[in-house]
Amino acid sequence: MNRGQRKNIFEAVGLVAIVASLIFLGLEIRQSNVQAKATAFQAIGIATAQWHYGIDDRVNRLLTEASYPEAIERWTLADWERYRRVQLAGGRILETLLLQVEQGLLDVDALNSLGYTLEENPLVNTPAYWCIWPEIRDFHGDSVRSLVEQAFQANPLDCEIDIQALRDQTVRGDMTR
Repeated sequence: MNRGQRKNIFEAVGLVAIVASLIFLGLEIRQSNVQAKATAFQAIGIATAQWHYGIDDRVNRLLTEASYPEAIERWTLADWERYRRVQLAGGRILETLLLQVEQGLLDVDALNSLGYTLEENPLVNTPAYWCIWPEIRDFHGDSVRSLVEQAFQANPLDCEIDIQALRDQTVRGDMTR
């Protein structure tokens, strides 16, 4: 075998090695992406389970009553504060979901299987949520603010409760309401 033939063989072997390395690298990247998506899905599942675990009978009742203006009129400041905390926590989960969808770690089908829907959220489309939204709006990022405000535009509701006045009455001890 002459020198030119050996050179061609070495180049062919080198080319095969490069192609094999690229295939291996592609498979590793794919596996890494699959693992990242599984980890994201698991983390959201755990966060959702913990959120639901924190829902006691009182919070469950508040979430149910949130749709009834006559019921939220009877809420105490403690009720409003508890409802606000629960909705802030839920908003954080939603923010994480939207970020993971944006980054390609989760797709909309994964969200649906976790019980989240981005088109309509019944916990947001309530008179009670409209009452707390001005206070919690700035605690959320643009993605959640946009989603909530689109929901509000599609289904406008009124809030007749002045939470700040209730807060002031409670601090002063004037609960005549």
